[in-house]
Order: sequence, then structure tokens, then C-alpha cells
Amino acid sequence: MRLDKLYANAVIVSAEGRNRGCLGVKKGKVAVIAGPDAGIDADKVIDCEGKYMLPGFIDAHIHPYDPGPNYREDFEHLTASMAAGGITTGCMMPFQDPVISDIETYEFTKQYYQGKAYVDYGIHGGAIATNVDKADRLWRETGATAMKAFMCFSTDDCPFLEDDTFYAHLQILAQNGGLAMIHCENDGIIRLREGQLKAEGKKDGRAYNASHPDYAEIEAIQRAILFLKQTGAAAVIVHVSTAEGIRLIHEAQEQGVKVWAETCPHYLTFTVDDMDTLGPALKFSPPMHEEANRQELWRLVKKGYVSMISSDHCPFSSEEKFADMDDIWKTPNGIPGVQAIAPVLLNGVNEGRLSLEQVVGLTSLNASRLYGLYPKKGRLQPGSDADFVLVDMELEKEFCKEDNKSKCPWSPYYGRTFKGWPVMTVCRGEIVFQNGEIVGKQGFGEYIARPKG
Repeated sequence: MRLDKLYANAVIVSAEGRNRGCLGVKKGKVAVIAGPDAGIDADKVIDCEGKYMLPGFIDAHIHPYDPGPNYREDFEHLTASMAAGGITTGCMMPFQDPVISDIETYEFTKQYYQGKAYVDYGIHGGAIATNVDKADRLWRETGATAMKAFMCFSTDDCPFLEDDTFYAHLQILAQNGGLAMIHCENDGIIRLREGQLKAEGKKDGRAYNASHPDYAEIEAIQRAILFLKQTGAAAVIVHVSTAEGIRLIHEAQEQGVKVWAETCPHYLTFTVDDMDTLGPALKFSPPMHEEANRQELWRLVKKGYVSMISSDHCPFSSEEKFADMDDIWKTPNGIPGVQAIAPVLLNGVNEGRLSLEQVVGLTSLNASRLYGLYPKKGRLQPGSDADFVLVDMELEKEFCKEDNKSKCPWSPYYGRTFKGWPVMTVCRGEIVFQNGEIVGKQGFGEYIARPKG
């Protein structure tokens, strides 16, 4: 069999190990993985120059703002930025305009994205206070990859879940073998602390972090785990910011609760001390904490307590984010991040914090299994999509504005130096990003559905 393409002279990395060899592609699928001297015929041979080849990253936590206020981000720029970050599949959060709360809004969003993407994508549904009666069909009759739920206030058009509606949504997911993605923070504690701090006249960045104390997350994680245990539902606790929260999730896993931890590159990079210099650029929720917590998060990642690293990409315009540098309460929550996952983790490998094999699990394999994308995505093996990223582990440079492919022009990562970067991204056998440039075609990216049933 003659192949369409042969990506030769690579070090192919899986969650289990690495081997030098080549990867052959036929009709967008992995046709063969072989040693370096396999003598395989192909219409085109691409020399990978000894770089490491990892399965394409899957970022399951992206807020595209499109459809909706797409002056912040649009699907074209978002998926280009994903490609530049080694991400070949992204799962979109449902809180756009309209919020994905039923079959009709899901199908509208799916059609809206068609023809706009550079890489592949899935779409989550929303579990909100007002759609309990629609959640069953939304899960069963669409390809939604998960149902996102908030335990605290998010936005006015996304009413968060009090305990009764939260429990009801988990019961529905348990009955259907579904998966929740839960933002765990105690809303009452946040409202109390914010009110107290405002009454004291506090407006600086540290005041915002103080309004989201670590125990607000820890208590909500404990409550979520209890509800998951009682209902039998499955969930990913998203953007866990505290080491204690990670440990609680791991302990629950060992007791048989179907729960997994996701954390984000910003928690592995920044601390509350960075609010003194970056302020509004680092306002997100939950917030980061002290340096000891950051170091412990890295240790727990290495121990295998974290299942996924996702971006929680949530950009705003510069005018919105930096409108009032002297009043943190006027700044919206969220930062861009899809291009940060790779350099943060690869730099971590170079620092000895984790292995490349662990990166595969954290960025691809685990997400593909949890979100219903496996074996199409998440592993390089015959029959799977030929999605991969080549990384240069010796390339050391600053994260700079010229690298940024997002519509969002700012990033808190600008000026930070990382060692280890994506240099080529391949989606279904086609090169979409190479040496700093988007070389793929808009519209090539396809919608990927979770199999029903």
C-alpha cells in the first residue's frame, strides 16, 4: 500500500514510552507506525528532523465567545491559535449567544461553526438552573462532549446551580452515562468576602484573590464529590486551583467515585504575588494562590493526581480588561491561554517536573477517553486520526506578541521565557502550523461528536 504521506525521522511519544521511527498517513488516518528503516513508499515524505512527535493536544475547556461578542475572539482566530499551540481538537464551552441549553441551541452553534475552523472541535452542553427539563434530551440526542455546570455565579444569562438543580442535573447524567464539568466554588463565601473587601475600600488585585479564598473551592469540591457519590454520576472538576482540592479528588477516585481533576497552565505559572505587577491581566476564577501551592500543584501533577491540563481560554478585549487599572472589581474574569499549555508543560519537562509521556496523558489521551473521542483522537495508532504535534525541546524563547494567533492582543505570558515549543501541528495528516506560521486552510477543521448511546 502506497501512503499519502510519511512523516519520517521522529521520536514518537505515547503515554507508555517513546521510539524513533516514522508515521504513515492514508486518507487522514494513521496507516502505519514503523521503525526508522521501514522502507515505506509514500507520495510525500516529510523529515521531522529528530523532533519529538506527540499526539495532538485536546483542549476541552475553551470559551470561544463566538457566536456572541466575537470582537473578543472569533472561531477563525481561536482555531488558528489552537493550531499554533499544538491543539488539534478543542471542546467549546456552551456559554455563547445563545447559551447551549437545549437541542435547538446546540444545533444552531454546530451549524454556525461549520466552515470556520482550522482544526477539529467538539461542543459541550450547558447544565444551568433553567434547563433541568431539557438536559436529558440535550445529552442523549446531540454529540455534546460534556455538560458544564457552575456552583457559583458566572453571568446573568448562565444561572448557576443551587444544590437542588445541581443534584437533579447529576441524577440525569447518571441515568444516561453522561459527564459533568463542574466549576467548584462556594457562591455564598465569595459574595460575603467580596462585600467585606469592598466595604473596606479594597480595590487592588490581591483584594480580588482574597474574595475567592482557597476554602471556597475546597468546600465546593467536597460537596460535589458527595453529590457524585450519592448519584453515581461522573464529573471532571475543572480548573482546580488548590493542591488540597487535587488531593480530595484523588482520594475520592481511590474510593470509587467517578471524578477527575483538571488544572490549567496559569496555576502552574503564576501566584498571587504576580497580581502586584500584572493585576487585571491575571483576574480569573478561581484565582491562583501562593508559591507553596504552585509548587505543590506541580508535585501532584508528577504524581499522577491530575488527569488533564486545559486552558480555560476566556479572552476579553484590551478595552474591557484594562478599562480601570485602579479598580480590580471593574475587570472581567478570564485570560487567553490555548497557546500557553505546550510551552508551560514542555518547559516543565525540561525542568524535570514531569515526563513527555505524562504530557501525552495530560493533554490528549485522558481527555479523549473522558470526553468520548477515543480512539479517533488521543493516541497515535493505526486507524486513529493522524493528529500530532512536533515539539522542539531545545528551542528556548520568550512568549511574545508575534507568536500570538488569537484575536485577543494581550497575554499575561508575554515576556516569560520557556524552553520547549511546538514547531509543527498536523491535523488528520495535514500540516496546519509550521515554524511559527499558520499554513492550513480555514474550514478544514471538522466537528467531532461524542458517539450517542
